[in-house]
Amino acid sequence: MHSRYFFTFIATLVSATVLANVVMLYISDDTSDVITRFEQHWQQQADIILREAQLLNELERQLSDIEPEHQVRDYSPEQRAYNINADANVALHIETMIAEMDLSDAERKALDEVQRILSAPRQSTPDKSSDTASIQSPENSSSQRYRRLDNALQSLRLGMEARIEETKRQHQAALTSVINKGSVEAWLLLSLVVILACAGAVVLRGQLRTIEERVCLFDAIPDALLYCEYSGKITRVNHSCTELFGYSVQELLHMSVEELIPARFRDLHSKERRNFTGRAQMRRKGQNGLNIIGVHKSGDEIPLDIAIARTALGKETYFIAVIRDLRHELQLQKKAEVDFLTQVYNRGQIEQILNDELSRASRYQRSLSVMIVDIDKFKVLNDTLGHQAGDRALAELSRFLVHSVRPSDALGRWGGDEFVLVCPEIDAQEALQMAQRLVRAYCEQNQYQLSLSIGVSSRTQVGEKSDLAQLIEEADQALYQAKAQGRSRAVSFEAEQH
Repeated sequence: MHSRYFFTFIATLVSATVLANVVMLYISDDTSDVITRFEQHWQQQADIILREAQLLNELERQLSDIEPEHQVRDYSPEQRAYNINADANVALHIETMIAEMDLSDAERKALDEVQRILSAPRQSTPDKSSDTASIQSPENSSSQRYRRLDNALQSLRLGMEARIEETKRQHQAALTSVINKGSVEAWLLLSLVVILACAGAVVLRGQLRTIEERVCLFDAIPDALLYCEYSGKITRVNHSCTELFGYSVQELLHMSVEELIPARFRDLHSKERRNFTGRAQMRRKGQNGLNIIGVHKSGDEIPLDIAIARTALGKETYFIAVIRDLRHELQLQKKAEVDFLTQVYNRGQIEQILNDELSRASRYQRSLSVMIVDIDKFKVLNDTLGHQAGDRALAELSRFLVHSVRPSDALGRWGGDEFVLVCPEIDAQEALQMAQRLVRAYCEQNQYQLSLSIGVSSRTQVGEKSDLAQLIEEADQALYQAKAQGRSRAVSFEAEQH
């Protein structure tokens, strides 16, 4: 569930990032185009206005030269090119150049007015002998002409100033557009940065939570976990590992994995570890004839289960071991296999052992003997001294038999006061002698003045048809004969009886 939400979040984030980048790319391209057009238009208008100003200035200069009695502009003496005979054709040529530019209607009208004034013939200067009326008429005409010329030039100057203001306004609008688009782009970029920061924080928080969960899980696992390098140096352990071996984390991190194994197995373990190339299943104590044993800090040996995996991180090789303490399991197993009162095998376990020994004797054609041991007059003991005395007598007998039989023999309580003794690789004669020795020794040692009766069943060579029930039946019949013959004796089941 969390993974689905996480991937949905990542997909949404990627989509928002892609969309924001597309929008910013579009805005950037559009802004670049606006800036390019802005620069081109500004340069074009600046060139036009500068050229118009130069031409207008030159026109005014030429007009001042043509009309010395009427200065269009106040030129200083050194600026004036005073020539009363200047040709009006220069002024007309300048006027033609101005007319070729992009002018408004008012400017063109003013320019036409200048052209008419320049094209009109100039009146000659009147004689002094003329009358007053004849003198005043030309002067009035010249004044009127000069006013018209001033008005036309003023219209041209105002048109140029208006064009300058319009160009400024257009450029200001373009600049405002660029600024607005830049603001939108900045907000988008800021939003994207905020989104990415929030996403990064979410992802980082998720990663930290995952790491924390893994650490908690690593320490919460009841089995011991151990990481070691190819050289055997321990690199990481969990809390269960420290509890299992009795060392602190720091102590384990300065140890080799072979130091957690009994000294007699260290060389073999080091060789096996270096040659290990695959993944191993949980290997149980005693499986494949191998006992997995660890050693506690106190020196006590610990039966273990272990699963090993080999992995490579870069060029380094590491081993990961999952280790399980079998002590508690073996204790439970022992409780399930051992009779609580006598501390010998219970009936189920002694039956399993007898079956295993039958199979082994049949496979290798070995001899096998079974004894049923019974306390004589045990019921009388219970009735006279009580059940607690009977329990003590049973426990005493079990201890006696455990210390009196061979290590290879198996002893189990069959039920009540009967015990079964499985004796591999011993024939009928040897089994009978052993049973008689047990009868004599027990009569001499027990505290309740009790005796034993033992029935013996033997196979010199166990065949495929031999089974547990048959052996038990034969031993039981032999026990019945011992009881019938007066008790406190051992009787072997005769071969001719079967």
